[in-house]
Amino acid sequence: MEIITKKTVSVEFDGKKYVLPDDVTMGMFLVQLGLSEDTPVKMITTKEGFSLVPQV
Repeated sequence: MEIITKKTVSVEFDGKKYVLPDDVTMGMFLVQLGLSEDTPVKMITTKEGFSLVPQV
């Protein structure tokens, strides 16, 4: 029997942590946060996933 595990990715933005679903793109996620899809962001790796720092 094979066990399939699903990995989750968490993103931290403005001190809040968000878990990204499998079917979301980074552009879609930025729009959900109220930013433009074209907003340049710096992604810093963390133990749990990534931290986003907008470069505006």
